[in-house]
Amino acid sequence: MQVYLFVALVCLVVVAVFIFQNPTLVVVQFLGWNSPEIQLGIIVLLAVISGALITFMLDTLRFLKVAKNIRELRASNKKLEKINKSLQPSAQNHMVMADTETAAATDEIPD
Repeated sequence: MQVYLFVALVCLVVVAVFIFQNPTLVVVQFLGWNSPEIQLGIIVLLAVISGALITFMLDTLRFLKVAKNIRELRASNKKLEKINKSLQPSAQNHMVMADTETAAATDEIPD
């Protein structure tokens, strides 16, 4: 987490330096729309913020999918644990019977 915050801070400083070093006024044209003259640094700042928001939204969607998968796996795990507990006495009975049969078989072997 600290590395993430450090990288974010470095990026913020780089963008701030870029804004102050690029006071040139530009006009943005997009699909026939023309913006008023705006500093190039402000446009870059808006692009960085937009990219951060898009990344945050996509990461949130990924997190929600992973959380849903974890909930499903936990529910499946609980069901399997119940099945396992219900089968344990039966398995122990089979083991006792197998041990008894093995002991009986070894008793029948002549020396």
